[in-house]
Amino acid sequence: MKPADTAIKLLTLAEAATILKISKRTLHRMIQHRQIPAFKVGGQWRILESRFQEWVQEEENLAPKAS
Repeated sequence: MKPADTAIKLLTLAEAATILKISKRTLHRMIQHRQIPAFKVGGQWRILESRFQEWVQEEENLAPKAS
């Protein structure tokens, strides 16, 4: 059995949308356009929390810096 700190953590669309402060519909559209890494489990979208965090950091690094 894996230790608790290495457990796989999945986010629902609602959870990820809340974190990003966007609608679930907008998030779903981003997933459909492969802008956010996600996969289906039993017909419902899930986002691996670690990949989601990596994606957020990558997006932050790509964003133009305000002068």
